[in-house]
Amino acid sequence: MQIINQEDNEAIELACEFLRQGKIISFASDTVYGIAADASNYKAIDALYKIKKRDDKKPIAIFVKDLATAKKIFFFDDLSKKIAEKFLPGALTIILKTKAKNSFALAQNLNCNDDGFLGFRIVDNDFIAKLLKKFDGILAVTSANLTGQKAATTAKEVEKNLTKLDLLICGKPSRKKPSTVIKISDNKLTVLRQGTLKIKF
Repeated sequence: MQIINQEDNEAIELACEFLRQGKIISFASDTVYGIAADASNYKAIDALYKIKKRDDKKPIAIFVKDLATAKKIFFFDDLSKKIAEKFLPGALTIILKTKAKNSFALAQNLNCNDDGFLGFRIVDNDFIAKLLKKFDGILAVTSANLTGQKAATTAKEVEKNLTKLDLLICGKPSRKKPSTVIKISDNKLTVLRQGTLKIKF
């Protein structure tokens, strides 16, 4: 496992290099630490599942750089548009129906339920924003922990529990709660996980 600080001038370039090679990286987000892979790389997504020991029937959310990108991938109804515009960037994962045809070749094993719904985040974090801009792609990201464990909030926890990780990018202390997860379908909202953000709408 290679370790670098996010303040290092080479951190973003190194992260992009690892991602393009299909490797798995970890970084601090605006909530907890996450582990990430190129969302278009089937083998990398498979490795992500294995490192986390995650059930391959559970979808993995994606990080996108902005709302314009999300709108190219997902169908937005009136409610999802209003919520996204009000709360993003922020500690919120929104699950929406994906468009069958879009300009992003997302790996099919991101969503093994085959129902066409997938979660996405626009993260309120400068380092991740710069990484997404430089990478110029979509990241598949899940919390940095083995399934059943608490999400890591420090680099030491990530290093200890995810020994097969390729690159660990140490960041500033993150929050101790994951993102709030909501699903929106037919202008109806369901809260699937109450996290850092309280939805008042």
